[in-house]
Formats: sequence, structure tokens, C-alpha cells
Amino acid sequence: MKNQNSLFVVFCLCLTVGLLGVYSVFIGYFNGHQEYEMRLSALRKQVDSEKFNNSLLSYQLKDFQQTVAQVLPDNKKLQAKYELKNLASSVRAPASDESIDLSPVLFEKGKKYFNSQSYDKAIRSFSDLVEKYPLSNHHVEARFFIAESYFLKKDFKSCLQEIDTMVSQYPDNDLTGFILLRMGQISEINNQTEEASEVYQAVQKNFKNDKLKQQARKLAQSVEFK
Repeated sequence: MKNQNSLFVVFCLCLTVGLLGVYSVFIGYFNGHQEYEMRLSALRKQVDSEKFNNSLLSYQLKDFQQTVAQVLPDNKKLQAKYELKNLASSVRAPASDESIDLSPVLFEKGKKYFNSQSYDKAIRSFSDLVEKYPLSNHHVEARFFIAESYFLKKDFKSCLQEIDTMVSQYPDNDLTGFILLRMGQISEINNQTEEASEVYQAVQKNFKNDKLKQQARKLAQSVEFK
């Protein structure tokens, strides 16, 4: 009886040890498999990330190639297309105010005011022309009308300043000669007959315009009889 009990105990112990061994192997297998799955998942994420980066680089490369093709055309067809595109952009671009010469408009406006004896408005219009368009073909004429307007307004001080500007900037222009006659007349108004005579003689001597010389001669003669 004792032997049977001993054998039964030994059997139970062996069975227990066997079951523990099988359990250990089972647990080890699944733990290893789980670790493998985790590594595999990480590798898959890494591969997906690499694919995304490669796709992004490929897109950026194509975009860069297109940009280079527009800036540095490598064939005649592309060059022609690029130039045509630039031309279209230029045509669509609005013209800047600086490229539009409005001096003729200001000049005609000033003359209209001058002829209607609106001398202050004429001066403003001609002054705008002189300031905004210093290279205009109407620049000398505008200066002349400014000085003439001041003379007709009897603002002799401002008139003489404009005359001085014309003499310094356009000494050989006939309009400078004509406006110098106004300087002589201002001298006469101030009873400076000798100075007036000198101005008229200087005009006769230094300018070739026949009408200008003739007018200067008449004014000089009128001073002599005073």
C-alpha cells in the first residue's frame, strides 16, 4: 500500500513538472512571437516612412526641374514659349504713372488758364509740369509762361526770379531773350532807364532771332526818348 502511494506521488510530481515545462515552453513561444510582431510592425512603419520621404523628394525634384526649365530654357521651343509667356505678362501689367508723359496735357491746361487771364492757375499748372517732367519738351515754354504770368500779375520779384532761372538754364533759347525784354520793362517801371537800355542792347547783341532783335531795338529807342 505504501509503495502504491509512493508511486502515485512520484507520478503526480512528474506530471506537474512536465506540465510546468510545457507551460514554460508555451509562454516562451508566445512571448517571442509577440516581440517578433512588435519588431515587424516597427520595420513596416519605417518602410512606409521611407516611401513617403522618397515620394516627397521625387515631387520636389520634378518641381525644381520645372522651375529650372522656365528660368533656363534648354531648347528653342521652350525658349519661345518662355519668351511668349513673359511678353504676355508684360502686356497684362499696368503701365506705371512714371512712364506716362502728361506734360502736354499740363501745358495745354496752363495755356488755357493763361489765355483766360487766370494767371494763378496757369502758374500752378506750368509749375507742376516743370516739377514732374523736368525733361519735357515743354519745359522752357512752361518757364516762360510762369515768368510772363508773374509779370502780368505785377509780381515783379517772382518774375525776376524766373527770368534768372531761364538765363542760367537756357541762355541761348529765344524765349529767354523774349523774357529778358520783360526784365528791361521792369527796370523802366522802377525808373532804372540805364539798366533797361543795357538789357535791350544785350538782347540785340546775343540773340539771332530777327523778331526778337527788332522788338529789343524798339524798346531801346523808346528808352532813349524818355
